[in-house]
Amino acid sequence: MPGIAVKNVTKTFRSGRGKVRALSEVSLALEPGGFAAVIGKSGSGKSTLLHCIGGLELPDHGEIICLDRPVHSLGPREMSLFQRHHVGFVFQRGNLLSYLTVAENIGFPLALNRFGKKERANRIDELLDRIGLRPAANALPHELSGGETQRVAVARAIAHSPGILLADEPTASLDTETGGEIVHLMRDLGRDRGCTILMATHDVEITASASTIIRLRDGRIQKEVF
Repeated sequence: MPGIAVKNVTKTFRSGRGKVRALSEVSLALEPGGFAAVIGKSGSGKSTLLHCIGGLELPDHGEIICLDRPVHSLGPREMSLFQRHHVGFVFQRGNLLSYLTVAENIGFPLALNRFGKKERANRIDELLDRIGLRPAANALPHELSGGETQRVAVARAIAHSPGILLADEPTASLDTETGGEIVHLMRDLGRDRGCTILMATHDVEITASASTIIRLRDGRIQKEVF
């Protein structure tokens, strides 16, 4: 059973210009523990695809099965629990909580999932070491560089060992070297926890770590490279 299965998914948005079809009959399957990159120009449908898989948007048509769960048909409460327990998100600019320290941001999903105090502290310490930011444990997000912010975002997304990690342009605001480091960190942490990773990017250079490359154009899959 694939970790992520998307079957004939279509998603349309309404705008001042009328209907815009962001995804058109998209189908794909990713094995558990795999690392796939979705590439394409701005407006190709990359973010919409990730948002539909993660339950942030619902498709107009089609099916999405994640970890044996029909994400497309979950109710609000079921969706909230599914996201909390099984999905990690990394966004373009980190989206860290500004009023929490680095350590508290990493521990946030652990608190939501009611991890015990000792286990929570141990996992935060482990991840601070993995991302090389133990000295910044008590720093606030505005005190971090862009690369440091994304490292914390990756650690937070993976802290509760989700089955799926979705990263939407996680390196878009970073230089190539720092972006490559973030992708390698995401891959390594995901692999350690058996996570299925799907990353959207427009930067072909940083997809070398991916086992699968999915090319989107105008909401349609153009090519898959294994």
